[in-house]
Amino acid sequence: MAQGLLTAAVAAPALARGRVPPAAESPPGVSSKPAATDAAAGAGTDTGSGAVRSAGIADDRLTAKVFINGSGPYHFLVDTGAERTLIAEELAAKLALPRGRRVLVEGIVRGRPAIMVGIERLEMGGLVCPHLEVPVLPRGMLQVDGYLGLDVLDRHRVIFDFRARTLTVTKPQGLFSSIWEHGDEAIVHTLGRSGRLRARECLVNGVSASAFVDTGAQVSVINPALYAQLQRVTPTRQVPLGQEGLYGVTGGSMLGQVINIDDIKLDQLGLTFTTVVVAGLEVFNSWGLSRQPALLFGMDCLRRFERVTIDYGRQELRFQLASAQPPPTLEAGLPPPLAG
Repeated sequence: MAQGLLTAAVAAPALARGRVPPAAESPPGVSSKPAATDAAAGAGTDTGSGAVRSAGIADDRLTAKVFINGSGPYHFLVDTGAERTLIAEELAAKLALPRGRRVLVEGIVRGRPAIMVGIERLEMGGLVCPHLEVPVLPRGMLQVDGYLGLDVLDRHRVIFDFRARTLTVTKPQGLFSSIWEHGDEAIVHTLGRSGRLRARECLVNGVSASAFVDTGAQVSVINPALYAQLQRVTPTRQVPLGQEGLYGVTGGSMLGQVINIDDIKLDQLGLTFTTVVVAGLEVFNSWGLSRQPALLFGMDCLRRFERVTIDYGRQELRFQLASAQPPPTLEAGLPPPLAG
């Protein structure tokens, strides 16, 4: 099964190969507070994007084809960690989108002043989202034409098919279809509202934690609160593998401690030997999880599956494995890391 999972993740982003050796003077997993910005006085605050990039990783995330005011298609990244949709500054200028108020777009390290622009009609396939107001950031920061945030994704279903290399945003699954459970599929029920879906049950090496999916993140991250709990419960299993540089969509960077998690359980789903970064990302604060154990699943974890579905209407996650005959508890595993 592990071989099948690795085959399905054709271009899975991984943690950077060249990691910074652990520094004795740096507390593992502890990040600096967001730096102050020169936003104009009186500007509003927008939670922006939770997108996280890692040094040395080729960005191969799936994008959706989007039409704006009848023009396109343009390529937008689906970012389930972002409160609001973002658009590239160059594209907004090309389409002559009307400019509005100033806001502060918060990133993982620092905020960045931005101008809001108005979109009359955003289309993805058969879905139409009218009258949006979105912040503008330089395309060099976004690296795509824009990000689709929870203001667009909420109440819809997002399907990442990694084998077919397709990304679909569609209507929620109907009641009859949703009760049909495939043998190679694990269903994770969630709590939350307005797009903020968290797994009802999550155990990380036996420690209870809140878990959510951030498709804008290339790497999976746990917060310092969860790391502290793991050190108390399983101190001998928390072997530091080095440090990882994380970069936010609004600029700035931070270092996080790289560790391996032996076992993660989410309802019917089991994950083994998962590499994560320990860092106090701003996205944990925006989700109200800065002081309680929490886990962010990034694209490196999601690509271990053939297909991942996030259904905001049904409030559930579905993970499809490559094998057609899984054991009773589905296991998405990787071989244990080599010593040294």
